[in-house]
Amino acid sequence: MNFSAKKETTSIMKKNILSLILILVLNLSYGQHKFGVFTGINYNYLTEGNFKGLLTESSISFHLGVLYEIRLNDKICFRPKLVFSQQGDRTETKQSSDFNLTQLDYKLSYLNVPLEFKFGNKIYFITGPQIGYLIQTEKMSNDLGDVKSDIDYGFNVGGGFKIDNYFVELSTYKGFSKVYEYEDMYNNKLSLTNTLFRLSVGYNF
Repeated sequence: MNFSAKKETTSIMKKNILSLILILVLNLSYGQHKFGVFTGINYNYLTEGNFKGLLTESSISFHLGVLYEIRLNDKICFRPKLVFSQQGDRTETKQSSDFNLTQLDYKLSYLNVPLEFKFGNKIYFITGPQIGYLIQTEKMSNDLGDVKSDIDYGFNVGGGFKIDNYFVELSTYKGFSKVYEYEDMYNNKLSLTNTLFRLSVGYNF
């Protein structure tokens, strides 16, 4: 390839890149995308399976996150989020000779990525999968072994409403991955998973 051909190829590539940037800018400026921030409280505990049993003490913690809302049509948006979330059994229990799961006092901190879809406008419904990464474990009383997996995945469902640029959401999350496994006196294995309810308040820019 001679110098002239290389120069022409470079020029075409630059034009294609500029065209792509222009398309992206026009798409973003069309007003179909929103950036938001939110915070709120979690009511969290560990359960066996799909809400079969409450196996640890409940506790209150907080979450903080950002979201990016992509409008697909007049009624549906895709809303990926990035959330720092405090979970686990955060209530310290006094040690005793008779072990029970209330002594599993593990403060768990996750970086979660909910991939939610929003249906509706002023009053809306949200649902979608979530994947999270365990970034910190604090064992307050007994050391009962490590958490089974650093990766947590599950499903979110909830609803919310907005007033101008502000929004309020109430949602629940049910994890599917094992946090802790326990064998009782009858040799039954119990698998504990993350479960929580969230109340969030946020603002869209």
